[in-house]
Amino acid sequence: MTADTVAAKPHKAKPRKTGNTGPAAWMRVHHPLAWYIFKRFLISLFLVFGVTLITFILTNLVPANPVNSILGEQEANDPEAVARMEAKLGLDKPLYEQYWLYLVRLVHGDLGESFLTKQPVTDDLKRVFPATLELGGFVFIFTILFGVLLGLYAALHHRHFADQLIRVLSLGGVSIPTFWLGAMCYYFLFYELGLFPGSGRLDSRISPPPTVTGMYTVDSIIAGDWATFGNAVWHLCLPALVLATANLSSLMRFVRSAVLESMNQDYVLAAKAKGLPSHKVVFGYILRGAAVPILNRMGLLFAGLITGSVLTESIFAWNGLGQYAFKATMALDLQGIMGVGIIIGVVYIFVNFIVDIITGFVDQRVRIQ
Repeated sequence: MTADTVAAKPHKAKPRKTGNTGPAAWMRVHHPLAWYIFKRFLISLFLVFGVTLITFILTNLVPANPVNSILGEQEANDPEAVARMEAKLGLDKPLYEQYWLYLVRLVHGDLGESFLTKQPVTDDLKRVFPATLELGGFVFIFTILFGVLLGLYAALHHRHFADQLIRVLSLGGVSIPTFWLGAMCYYFLFYELGLFPGSGRLDSRISPPPTVTGMYTVDSIIAGDWATFGNAVWHLCLPALVLATANLSSLMRFVRSAVLESMNQDYVLAAKAKGLPSHKVVFGYILRGAAVPILNRMGLLFAGLITGSVLTESIFAWNGLGQYAFKATMALDLQGIMGVGIIIGVVYIFVNFIVDIITGFVDQRVRIQ
């Protein structure tokens, strides 16, 4: 064997040894998506614990005494009655012990008993949450459908008349206060013109469909009751219009900005230089590049619709989570307030977790960082 032959033999590099050789390092190298999802899941669990802690502390920092709201003015002046009620509610224990007992009950699905309704808070939330989910889901589908299309159209026709018109309309939609728009829609579209029903989820003459999901539109479809379905959709229109106005405008502006930023990237310019068809450039390069920020915005939009419709539900007497939160706050119902706080926090965390998973599938850069 000559020296040239020896030199020609490929040199087999030895694998470098790293400090981390455990299961976590192996998963991170060989299954980055699974590792990414696992990390996000652990972070979500930590955030849920943080939500319970913050909700409990902030609720107990309220200067008013909930016992006075429960007993009334006459019994609140009786020290013995106050002491009995505090012992019943556990308010006579130290704050850390109250929090520990609250966590133990929470793990078992017990959110306590509402001072206002005299029912378990869990049952109250099961009753009101489907109404908010129905309204928020209806608005979300409408907002995503038109917000993405109009934002994309405005970006592709940058500085044209259509772009300027969409920008002006979206700016107006974002600027209008929700409570003012709700009051105006209620007065003109219901009271003056009678075009839409003003309150409630169904007409008083119509009975709700058999409960399956708690959402009247879905339950009426399951039952095959199309008259009830039409009436439920008709009642949805006015509060959905109010909620969709600001959210649709905000999403249009965000999609337009994200698409414009993606259009200026080098890979988009290279695709145009290759002479690819315009639809391939738009859907294969521009939208794909703008997908991650748009997905994150959609997640925040959905969570906000589910948890932030207090004013709209109060104006239109929509018996959902927002109206329940408003009543619990006015009555100083601490158990109800904490239950709503937990639901809002969990919804945001869950939606963000789902968005993170979708983002990991869409963009490989996210899961390998």
